[in-house]
Amino acid sequence: MKVELIDISKRFGPVQANDAVSLEIGEGEVLALLGENGAGKSTLMKVLYGYYRADSGQVLLGGREVDIASPRDAMALGIGMVFQQFSVIPALTVLDNLLLAYPDAPLWHGRGNTAKVLRLLAEFAPGVAPQRLVSELSVGQRQQVELVKVLNLDARLIILDEPTSVLAPEEVQRLHAVVRKLADTGRSVVFITHKLEDVRACAHRVAVMRAGKLVAQADARGMDAAKLVTLMVGDASLKPVAQTAPPASAVARISLRNLRCSTESLSLEGIDLDIAPGEVLGVAGVSGNGQDLLADAATGMVNLQEGDVLLDGEVLHSRDTRQPHDARQGYIPEYPLKNAVAAEMRNSLNLALRGLLRLPLFPRWAKLDARADALMERYDVRPRQSGLASGRLSGGNLQKLVIARELSEPRQFIVACYPTMGLDLHATQAVYDELFRQAAAGAAILWISEDLDDLLRYAHRIAVLYHGRIAGVLTAGEADRVRLGHLMTHGEAA
Repeated sequence: MKVELIDISKRFGPVQANDAVSLEIGEGEVLALLGENGAGKSTLMKVLYGYYRADSGQVLLGGREVDIASPRDAMALGIGMVFQQFSVIPALTVLDNLLLAYPDAPLWHGRGNTAKVLRLLAEFAPGVAPQRLVSELSVGQRQQVELVKVLNLDARLIILDEPTSVLAPEEVQRLHAVVRKLADTGRSVVFITHKLEDVRACAHRVAVMRAGKLVAQADARGMDAAKLVTLMVGDASLKPVAQTAPPASAVARISLRNLRCSTESLSLEGIDLDIAPGEVLGVAGVSGNGQDLLADAATGMVNLQEGDVLLDGEVLHSRDTRQPHDARQGYIPEYPLKNAVAAEMRNSLNLALRGLLRLPLFPRWAKLDARADALMERYDVRPRQSGLASGRLSGGNLQKLVIARELSEPRQFIVACYPTMGLDLHATQAVYDELFRQAAAGAAILWISEDLDDLLRYAHRIAVLYHGRIAGVLTAGEADRVRLGHLMTHGEAA
């Protein structure tokens, strides 16, 4: 299905999100859509999906102009979109989630589609059991379910919004294979991404947006890192500067001692880690092995069944004591919209949540807004509107808002859980620079990531989490992708 976007413009108040953008997507083509956060990529695709109405412009399908007023219209025309924030219902089974996706079909009436649903599930998500609860699935498996939902509705154009941002290496390879398979069957795919490996693995063409405009298009073949960065930001020299590792004899600033806690589906068992002042300790692991639970346990967000978190020898969190809002620690969680902000609250208040208990009953809005404006300017949060509800921000800009709150003040202990998820190259560098600045001032950094290349490049040591346990800890000098990959998949050294 050939799709043409002609002179699409979309404005949000003073912000011109899309400015007369014209773009063509060929049948059976994988188009990588690139650009910095706030460049207008997701907005353009949400216009195509009917999530937003364009202020002006046309959409042509097969040469015929169509009016897409809602996602329902888009799905009826064969256009589907998989968002960064998944819409599956954790308390239901995979099969029930897929059947609920059919329009105007209550669950009990959707059973007639079961055979089709199971066939597509087996084809595109063979490792996902239909009767399994979605709450038990890894992030990668949930994404597969979202994709199958779209395919069940006979989508001929599939839009994937930053689909590899939270996937483990083998899940990324699996998704790339699925995208290539979709293209081979004649479907078109728009792949919104920042990663060169995505472009190399499955894209036919690259389109680049900047400040709401389409600024470049190129053949994906032969694309290297320098060309990609230059197309996106005009500067191929971006590289954060890591900090020197602390001496091996350094006394630990933060100590995790025999941490034990659990959820319905996962447990942490006897976690012991020490992090010195100025040290960046990376945590690697296949998605679903307890990374988010480790982050919550280390910051006092969940009850410990056993163990202690010590800061300079003082109990910060234990079975009997939790201080999740202690000003000495900062926390960037995996899901900012779920765990870090109040979506309907204005940006200035979300940025002030650290001092919520000290806020007067009638806040001085001018002071709060001025502080918010300064932080949003410094951390490049777009649009820079202190009064805007935080839930209106894109995923990358919401991430930057949380980072602005958590890293703008000096911290002694920072837990960063996928801090650059969905961020562009400039924003990624800015986050790393802030983390390394805190480390240089003596903070202990616990950095959870599934980007092995970045962990190998910047972490001083890397711990591997496997089924809720520490499978091994490697120094920067002895770690490589093979050794880490074996620990991640086998729970022991090769």
